[in-house]
Amino acid sequence: GFGKTEVAMRSAFISISSGKQVIILCPSTVLSDQHYESFLARFKSLAVNTQIINRHVNKKNKEGIVSDFNKGNVDILIGTHALFTSGINFSNTGLLVVDEEHKFGIKQKDLIKSKQENIHILYLSATPIPRTMNFIYSGLKEFSFLHTPPTNRISIKSFLKVENFQLFKEAISREVSRGGQCFIVQNDISKMESLKKNLISILPEITIDIAHGKLNKNEISKVMGDFDLGRLDIPNANTILIIDAQNFGLSQLHQLRGRVGRSIKQGYCYFLIPIPDLSRIAKNRLDSIIRLSDLGSGFFIAQEDLEIRGGGEILGDKQSGHINTIGINLYLSMLKNALNKFKNNDEKELIQTEINFYDSSYINDDYLPSPLERLKIYKSLNSASSIDEINKIKNDLIDRCGALTEEIINLISDTKLAINIKNSGILKINSSKIKTSLLLSSNLNKGVFDKILTLVTKEPNIYNINKENKLIINLNESNALSRRNKITNLINEIL
Repeated sequence: GFGKTEVAMRSAFISISSGKQVIILCPSTVLSDQHYESFLARFKSLAVNTQIINRHVNKKNKEGIVSDFNKGNVDILIGTHALFTSGINFSNTGLLVVDEEHKFGIKQKDLIKSKQENIHILYLSATPIPRTMNFIYSGLKEFSFLHTPPTNRISIKSFLKVENFQLFKEAISREVSRGGQCFIVQNDISKMESLKKNLISILPEITIDIAHGKLNKNEISKVMGDFDLGRLDIPNANTILIIDAQNFGLSQLHQLRGRVGRSIKQGYCYFLIPIPDLSRIAKNRLDSIIRLSDLGSGFFIAQEDLEIRGGGEILGDKQSGHINTIGINLYLSMLKNALNKFKNNDEKELIQTEINFYDSSYINDDYLPSPLERLKIYKSLNSASSIDEINKIKNDLIDRCGALTEEIINLISDTKLAINIKNSGILKINSSKIKTSLLLSSNLNKGVFDKILTLVTKEPNIYNINKENKLIINLNESNALSRRNKITNLINEIL
């Protein structure tokens, strides 16, 4: 309810004006119907042909719509997963809009992109999944945040309660007494009939009906029509009770809460749990959803979801999970190299300096507990291009968290050294207490080469170049900090 559809409509208009077709992908039939009505109303005064494909469209009409789209006669095609198996030709598709992108899997989202490589994609979500957040922080996705709510919108009051029928009676009675309607979410279809009977027994004057995915389309249409003409955004429904809230994900809980409070009336959301004693992860999720209940909090909920569940895989199909086998700094460095190569199509950009003094070089959990904040610092260090930028990051860290630990000092030292030797032709620095090796590129800077040659000539017992094009420095120094300082000073002298 913050205006994401408005962004999609304006993007669609730009695409159509450029002679390209638009596809709007929705996770549900009800949402696709809602978008169809909205797009028809918006473009009714323009020569724009908008069509829809979902399970309510019969086979004959669906084939006709697909044929018209493939001939270029349809400008905007709105649909559900049915679009994936409809034989659509995507060659003239300029824009794909994926609404509620967190409800689609990786393969589903990438299917259309694999058929039309040059397509522009607009992902819409109130609560991006961890993998998408990871893409945002890694610079793989451009990101915009709608922060200002529509006028007269009021934050939904959220409550975490242990389930009991007295609570149902009070919440529903209060809503009905002010002329409103209620949603009750029970995610187990087999329990819905008994729930309905129990509610009727304590609230005999209330009209109650059931809708779920196993009903046929006519039954669903009748129930939703009786509720309010089949519309999903129902301004008169301003109380929702979510049973077994501990079994839902953060995004699901936020999306469900967003179904109420879409008018000027105060909305109420009850997250109901069977017992107070829940698992740690479930407690974290519910704590986040209660704490972050202000309007526009979806992005911050998604940030916490990233912390709780991890960032998932960029190259795989897992949309959440933690990086266990590779350090985040090395991971981001590899990612940056790949991106640079892709953007610049320049093999030289693939050159990445590897620095290893065989000591600890990272941001301690105790120093900066938040994984998300540590990720931001790693990203900032990895993308820094000057010593001044590194010093600013260093000073910000000291200001926020206090004196730097030895591990962070080493990390900052390595980052500064990597910036200094960039484009010098030194590819790797490996330093143990017995010796240090510098891997030299065939494109070694001439000035650097001359200084190295002078060292090898003057002190061959300390410096020599082997057949692997490595400068070997025989520096017997067991103290890691002292060795680090000596090697850093030596390298700065030859640059």
